[in-house]
Amino acid sequence: MVIPRAALTTFLFFFLLLFIPACKKNPTTTSIEPSQPTIDILCEPASGTLDTTVTVTIVIAGNSKEMRVFGLDMSFNGKMLQFQEVRSGALTESWAAVDGNEVSPGSLKVGGFVGAGTPIAAASQGALAEIKFKVTGNEYGNGEQSQICAQQYTDDLAGFTPVSVCVTFTLQK
Repeated sequence: MVIPRAALTTFLFFFLLLFIPACKKNPTTTSIEPSQPTIDILCEPASGTLDTTVTVTIVIAGNSKEMRVFGLDMSFNGKMLQFQEVRSGALTESWAAVDGNEVSPGSLKVGGFVGAGTPIAAASQGALAEIKFKVTGNEYGNGEQSQICAQQYTDDLAGFTPVSVCVTFTLQK
């Protein structure tokens, strides 16, 4: 038995239409939810000359519970970068305190607590804190780099991954 070409084409068209409903004509966007709480750091600018102000932003995504307090350690090349200050991020702007202390050259403790502010809701994404540095690496040459790392997460950051996250700043002369 020979099936006419028009009947076969019609059958295939309806088969595809009915049994593959996931295909869409128009492109769509989707957000990917992290399967576990994640932390990252961003460096702006990623390179610069002497006296440049560098902002390192601590960002989180996928926290599984409300956050009211956090702590972490940061390391950096204390001969190339000079710690200036810590500011609240978008997620912590209403908090009682977000601050940092340089415990030794190249080693910083950063933390914050909600106080009477608004806790960070579960499954949030955004900036916890911004850390400002000044480029001071006069003895370094063009292209020298400094790793800026966050690690040793405590309080409501405990369990975030990766265990240590780094970004690289490059000196330009």
